[in-house]
Amino acid sequence: MTTTWFMQSRGRLSHQDYSWAPAMTPGTGGLSPEDLLAQGCGGRSISDIIDDTKSCLLLYTLRERPDRNQVWILLMTGLHPTATAEIDHMNRDIRVSVLGAGMGPVPPGELAATACLFLTGGLQNGVPVSYGLRDDKAFAVDSEAWAEVIAGATQLEVPPADEVPRPNTVSLDTDSPANRQWAAGMIVYLTSRVAIGDFSGKARLVGTEARPFLVVTSLLGAESLRILMPLCGLSERVTGRELAHVSKERGWNVVRALTGKSVTFGLAVYAVLTVLAAIGTMIMLLL
Repeated sequence: MTTTWFMQSRGRLSHQDYSWAPAMTPGTGGLSPEDLLAQGCGGRSISDIIDDTKSCLLLYTLRERPDRNQVWILLMTGLHPTATAEIDHMNRDIRVSVLGAGMGPVPPGELAATACLFLTGGLQNGVPVSYGLRDDKAFAVDSEAWAEVIAGATQLEVPPADEVPRPNTVSLDTDSPANRQWAAGMIVYLTSRVAIGDFSGKARLVGTEARPFLVVTSLLGAESLRILMPLCGLSERVTGRELAHVSKERGWNVVRALTGKSVTFGLAVYAVLTVLAAIGTMIMLLL
């Protein structure tokens, strides 16, 4: 399964505005980053969910027909170049955003691994983008260096989370380093410990009504995130941990929200049940 990567940045000159450039060989059926992002996330426009000047992340699928391979999207914003801080003609910091896209019933390994790298601070030293003053090339991506970053991400050892959301929930919390680490562990758990394909269907992460897998935002508060209904949402506008239940019978709307100890108990019970189910499957295979 091929994963396609793009990076967005701008040049130092006034007419070198923000634009996208391929970071590696394209492989998403000719779709451009503009086309991919124009389809939005969970029925909302990308600009409604995240501020690309801040450190934010989206992991989700495009709302495709059920009979087609899903296109998984990873968008990471608020990054900067590897070498030195760059400024434009207005003395503003030049930012970098990274977009990854891959096809399949589950998040491709490179997307999941790179999301974990971002969440655990592995991209804080920047991404391999260089800048010049040539009118025809505002910035350039070092594809070989980025390939090394991806290769390193796939070797990253992130402990799986002890607690994971149930398929019919929306798990919300404050955006913090500790909670980002937990979110990375959740991705590891769900992509390696359980049948993520089955989980994706039950959790409505794929299909024509797909909701986001993970949202790390600086724009949305708890109420707006409950409407967006990601499996997991982190925001500086959320003041504490909250677990909301969603109901298909009520048009996929949030019907109840828990906070505090109830959240921890609910997540822990689901983690135990998924482990027991995996053990039971193994025993049946051995009989």
